[in-house]
Amino acid sequence: MDQFIQRENIGFDFAAWRDGMTEIGFETLDSYDSITIMNDTCFGPLWDIKEHYLKYETDENVDFWGLTNNRETPKSRYTQGFREHIQSYFITFKKSVITSHTFREFWENVKNYTNVQDVIDNYETQVTTKFLDAGFKYDVIFNTVNEDASHMLHADFSFYHPTAILDHKVPFIKVKAIDNNQHIAPYLLEEIAKKSDYPVDLIVSHMSEINFPDFKYLLARKYVQTAAPVSLSDKKIAVHLHVFYVDLLEDFLGAFKNFHFAYDLFITTDNDTKKSEIAAILNQNAKNARIFVTGNIGRDVLPMLKLKEYLSEYDYIGHFHTKKSKEADFWAGESWRNELIDMLIKPADNILANFANDKLGLVIADIPTFFRYNKIVDAWNEHLIAPEMNDLWQKMGMTKTIDFNNFHTFVMSYGTFVWFKYDALKPLFELNLTDNDVPAEPLPQNSILHAIERLLVYIAWNEHYDFRISKNPIDITPFVDNKLYNERGDSAPHTYVDFTHMGGIKGAFKYIFVGPARAVKYIIKRTLEKMTHERKG
Repeated sequence: MDQFIQRENIGFDFAAWRDGMTEIGFETLDSYDSITIMNDTCFGPLWDIKEHYLKYETDENVDFWGLTNNRETPKSRYTQGFREHIQSYFITFKKSVITSHTFREFWENVKNYTNVQDVIDNYETQVTTKFLDAGFKYDVIFNTVNEDASHMLHADFSFYHPTAILDHKVPFIKVKAIDNNQHIAPYLLEEIAKKSDYPVDLIVSHMSEINFPDFKYLLARKYVQTAAPVSLSDKKIAVHLHVFYVDLLEDFLGAFKNFHFAYDLFITTDNDTKKSEIAAILNQNAKNARIFVTGNIGRDVLPMLKLKEYLSEYDYIGHFHTKKSKEADFWAGESWRNELIDMLIKPADNILANFANDKLGLVIADIPTFFRYNKIVDAWNEHLIAPEMNDLWQKMGMTKTIDFNNFHTFVMSYGTFVWFKYDALKPLFELNLTDNDVPAEPLPQNSILHAIERLLVYIAWNEHYDFRISKNPIDITPFVDNKLYNERGDSAPHTYVDFTHMGGIKGAFKYIFVGPARAVKYIIKRTLEKMTHERKG
């Protein structure tokens, strides 16, 4: 790069191009063989564009060229006021145009519009016409004028037909073409990965930043990949383990032996008796750790947040806890815990190697098998947690706009096992939550802890970090999910009421007893009124 120009963000792309040309000077521009204007609304180049420059530079029948064009229609010509034109996300002007009076006149008269539609109406749709009327000729890499557009809402191939863009090897693909064609986005990304050398991860990273990071087509590319081994000697690594069930401590100490990096171990527990038991087990295993008694409030989450002054000094942090499920201990608790260990503790070397990516701030576990064989997460119940999530979002002072009421479900690390960079979750620590902010045990549903469990991915997103998912090594056919989420119940349709969504037990009581009682009362009242009326008659 020979020159960088920083300017106030006004007037959109055409005003920026105008300012760039003015800064360099039109007399200086006259010395160039070509000038290309483009904006950041696209990804690329997907393919080498050198051949296109060489082709058009030697073609005397072309004075300026672009990637794609929009056709003229009776509506565009007579109602909207534009004719056939090059789409302005990429246009190259040759010397014949650059040295013309028309070129300088056009750019010197570009105004700072505040409405993007004014820019489209006055510049994007008119720039081609301006130079055609001056006698110049244009071409595009993919001429869409005579292409079949009968299946499209509008004949804008760059937006509505990204498959054609790839088929014609147009070097750039619009960002909006990915975002607005999410139903085929997985295949577009796969095609780009197979047919070009462009790093698809750049697309995934950008789309995760400018929109929600958990769209289905993005999730497909968010598994942790095998990374080249890196030295972690310059990184400070902390592991926080909350030990409520002391009998499980040795299982975790054994799993930690998979780490091939130095780390500091922080253990929290709920009382002094357990602290002594933990110290004895650590001594038997020749393991050092700092042990904190944090009380029996907040399960594993609040104890971690209470370690803020310590954990904030570390580059990478792992958070785990001795999980059990009293309701269905082996099938739910043990399988869940063992799978989380397999996903986040045993492959920790590779996970931390992935953190060399500056944009990666969080690694969560894949969905445990128990939640694939059993429908535990219900969209309506998730909806009940959304207000608490929105409230926390506001309290953390987040800058990105999101309304969790609009989500059907959330991408989360089931059980809050997680690896993270402190800055990725810093707003959560900065809340400085205390015991008074968290309900006592037994923990009710839809509590602040359930909200935090679901918020981690989105907090990292707000802090401009992406996340990755550590794959569950237990491979289950997706037909299991298909069976689970496509059940119609009995062979005959029936109506049922889920009282969870009507206020729990109180709602059930009102539905079963109060409602019918009021109906009977109303019928008796109306009957008595009718009888009284008949007597008077």
